[in-house]
Amino acid sequence: MIKFGTSGFRGIIDKTFTKEAVQKIGFAFRAFVTKRGHRVKIIVGHDNRLKGRDFARDFCEAAYCDLIDITFMEMSVTTPFIAFKARTFDYGIMITASHNPCEYNGFAVLLHGGRDADDGFWEQMAGLLDKTDTKITPFKKIPVKFCDDISDYIDTIVGMVDVKTIKSAKPKILFDAMHGSGTQAIKQLFQKIGVQYNAINDTVDTNFGGRIPAPYAYNLGDTASKVVAGKYDFGFALDGDGDRIAVIGADGRFYDCNVIAAILVDMRRCGLVKTFLTSNLPLKVCKKYDLPVYETRVGFKFLGEVLQKPDVQIAAEQHGIALKELSLRKDAIGIVALVINAVAKSGKSIGELVDEIAARVNFRSRFMEYAYHFDGDTDTFIAGLLAKKPTFGGKVIGTDAFPDGYRARFANDFWAAARVSGNENNLVRLCVEMPTEKDCDDVIKVFEQFYKLTRRQK
Repeated sequence: MIKFGTSGFRGIIDKTFTKEAVQKIGFAFRAFVTKRGHRVKIIVGHDNRLKGRDFARDFCEAAYCDLIDITFMEMSVTTPFIAFKARTFDYGIMITASHNPCEYNGFAVLLHGGRDADDGFWEQMAGLLDKTDTKITPFKKIPVKFCDDISDYIDTIVGMVDVKTIKSAKPKILFDAMHGSGTQAIKQLFQKIGVQYNAINDTVDTNFGGRIPAPYAYNLGDTASKVVAGKYDFGFALDGDGDRIAVIGADGRFYDCNVIAAILVDMRRCGLVKTFLTSNLPLKVCKKYDLPVYETRVGFKFLGEVLQKPDVQIAAEQHGIALKELSLRKDAIGIVALVINAVAKSGKSIGELVDEIAARVNFRSRFMEYAYHFDGDTDTFIAGLLAKKPTFGGKVIGTDAFPDGYRARFANDFWAAARVSGNENNLVRLCVEMPTEKDCDDVIKVFEQFYKLTRRQK
């Protein structure tokens, strides 16, 4: 069964994510385009996942008609690159399951302008899944334009930074590719801005070295050890399709996009949109300097909509950040360039930058996130989640409800939230931001007991 979620459709390769499923989506896309009756240009890409190129071809064979012009990426690419190209194409199609385990693959669509397809698009696609013809055009007979050039994307990123200052600072960086598709983009970028670096896990491995290709702290212990032992200025890791990023400081400390967003907003002094599950540190920076700040539900299809506002330049969630100059969705390659720029211009370490910002806005916090498996129907679980909520000892000063979860607000901009995942079945995430780790643990225990959550994801 095909069910479109937060980022399109994902499933287990050859079980739920099959050639037949991809073709069915292709037929629906063809019907979607035909219904509108005007010619469209699409660009189709894939990352390093198993059968990625094959699934991309399967989609093209089912989707092709006289109204569709197809550009097909020969090499594996990042989702941010396809989003960047969608600024000049009508649609970007990406075969990826992003940071999910290796047995998964997925199908994502970027709308014109580089924004994740919204609910309205997926509702129309869902309505066409069973109402389409099944004509297949062999790939070799489709007038496809092949491409392996990402230079316009890289040049745009280079134009966002002070290359002279970066070359003068000579930062030494460790890059953990996590066997994802970001390797070529990073290598081309670093060559152009003159960064000294070493790369690890940069070969194609559809098993991702036995790890989930997600730049989470529990996944990066070995990388952190290498950063410290190699005396690097910092290290960073990208997920499977190059849109998520985490940074590791010279001392081995882990920094996710909760704090990276604060560094970028502080450096650029620009408007921000963030999800309700993102740290309030960048929000505090915005308040400090009277900068516009907005909040949305989780998902770049929501963030991207607000990012189109003229007073907003950055969109952030806890694992990804979007830059309006590139697209309306998260882009780890561009973020790497800006982090390097911040370190080079300031002469400070990542840790020093974060500590200085936290002190300046008087907000020192600890952010913790865990995921839990639950049984039963997702809609029923969400209904229960929203119907009855823990009070946390009467310390809650307000709550915010969303279709997939809610947030409890505490004094001084601290908070706790629960949200059901839109991409992974029967999974609920708990996110907490409190003054100390003990405070976070206490709140998480309340969540666990209140909702009877016993199976924490490792």
